[in-house]
Amino acid sequence: MKIGFRLTGGDEWQAGISYLSVLLHALRQSYEDRVKICLLAPGNKSRALEDLSPMADEVLPIPTFRRWTISWGIDCAMKRTFSRDLLGARILRRHKIDAVFGLCMQCRYDGIPTLSWVYDFQHVHMPEMFSLQERLMRDWVFSQTARLSTRIIVTSDAVKKDFDSFFPKYAHKAKVLKTASYIPQSVYEIQPQSITRLYQLPEKFVYLPNQFWKHKNHELAFEAVKLLKDRGIEVFVVCSGYQGDYRHPDYFTDLLRKVSDWRIGDQIKLLGLVPRDHVFQLMRQSVCVLNPSLFEGLGLSVDEGRSIGKKLLLSDIPAHREQCAPQSVFFDPRNLEDLAEKLKAVWHDTLPGPHAEFEIEARESFPQRSAACAESFMAVVREVASG
Repeated sequence: MKIGFRLTGGDEWQAGISYLSVLLHALRQSYEDRVKICLLAPGNKSRALEDLSPMADEVLPIPTFRRWTISWGIDCAMKRTFSRDLLGARILRRHKIDAVFGLCMQCRYDGIPTLSWVYDFQHVHMPEMFSLQERLMRDWVFSQTARLSTRIIVTSDAVKKDFDSFFPKYAHKAKVLKTASYIPQSVYEIQPQSITRLYQLPEKFVYLPNQFWKHKNHELAFEAVKLLKDRGIEVFVVCSGYQGDYRHPDYFTDLLRKVSDWRIGDQIKLLGLVPRDHVFQLMRQSVCVLNPSLFEGLGLSVDEGRSIGKKLLLSDIPAHREQCAPQSVFFDPRNLEDLAEKLKAVWHDTLPGPHAEFEIEARESFPQRSAACAESFMAVVREVASG
């Protein structure tokens, strides 16, 4: 069987690349040569292509028509009027693709089933985070995706519950795919201090690896650091991730101002984007991985922390609870005092660096989790391919 994977994600949204990486690794481990992985690549080079091509059997460029030609006009008309991608379908059939997986696909490929990933419904639950124009756009995109896709892939029961509620006519299409983040063996073969020294970090720190989007709730974490400092407890927090939010362009600047006003600049280290192998070593060396997010469809750092065997300090939201990650401590993401008290307890009670027992448990449980991920995905593919 040959499956085409449409690329998604980049520096501004690394989760798109990471999620595809998780899925491709799971298929590689469980299905080896029984499934052929074909990356459907845009004409230009992309970060996703660079990261994911080592896991692929084939990279298939998807060309586009030159603008303002007759062929371009016909292609645009077919996509807009009939939601059909004729050029894409012809290329996919030529290369014998059995099914296509991609993010919120809004076109059909005649004769080829499509599996669309719908990430979450944050814009419905937290409309204040979006402009009216973007909320309406997301409503339209999700509606088109639900109508046109053969199956809908979601990463949690929480997202499926939302999908079933908002699109009851298409509820039968939605399938939950639980992830299992792959941690390379090489991660455990080096000491994390070799990486933390590169960033001039202290031995003991809390690690918060989320891009700086407003709903990720960095402000609560930083305010908790300030509150504990006022009480004589100095906690050091390291952050990595894209430092921008297209919906709230001033958010990162405002955060920096508050860090300065609260006089905690010497307790917060902002690394920006870092290589993925560095992320894993920062997790290993940290006291815990912190995710204070107000809303998630999955919460990939939680899954990664679980796979690497790390204590987790998590906002108490459905997607985080659902993962049932060992060594998790939950707090109310809108309650400063709750986070401060639990952060203080973890800081006092936990040593920095790898925890041998937790890492062994994580590594032993990973193959079963990864196999379940691959089998869940392939069960959906077989269902649509045979239909």
